[in-house]
Amino acid sequence: MKKSALKILTVAVVLIAFSLTASAQAFEGTIEFKKITPTDTVNYVYTIKGNMVRIDEIGSKSHKVEGTFLIDMDAKTMKSLNHERKLYMDQPTPAAPVIKGTCTVKKGQNVKNIQGYKCVEYIVTNNEENTQITYWVADGKFTFFEKLLRQLNRKDKSSSYYLQIPDIKNMFPMLSVQSDMNGKVNTTLEVTKVSKKEIDPSIFEMPKGYNKFEK
Repeated sequence: MKKSALKILTVAVVLIAFSLTASAQAFEGTIEFKKITPTDTVNYVYTIKGNMVRIDEIGSKSHKVEGTFLIDMDAKTMKSLNHERKLYMDQPTPAAPVIKGTCTVKKGQNVKNIQGYKCVEYIVTNNEENTQITYWVADGKFTFFEKLLRQLNRKDKSSSYYLQIPDIKNMFPMLSVQSDMNGKVNTTLEVTKVSKKEIDPSIFEMPKGYNKFEK
């Protein structure tokens, strides 16, 4: 009886240790990036801790946080915040975007160093949608990102095409360049800073004084 109890305790300790190790390896910190289109440049900041993600949009003119998403990937919840009006809304997970035609994924031979990470080239093309996106992907225990995209279900091609790449569990695209099949670039997403650091959990809490927006 004692041996059986000791064996169960040992297994439990091993499982807890494994869980803590896996958690310690996952990326925690902030990722700053910008989205460049022919008409505008918008800056964003991802703040990540475990399965909690905060997305801040920085105004191109105000240079202040104008909008925020608070995402809990365990609870499968999302809230959008309007800081100017001090309002928030619950955001349901939308339906997954529909891709017309077939995406072809090719792993390139080129490698780049971006923000201190070795990035491998992946090219995703879709002739029917007249789109080609080149991603420069880093492996840095970015376990949050694939789960985040599947919860957000964004309609933009940069997100939906990225999910066509196999084995991206720990990956993050440090740079993506979207163009038509003639090579005309229309959208670029570029990471400008990566900071590994411990994040205070309070940053994912609803700020005091914010009211729920009721339609």
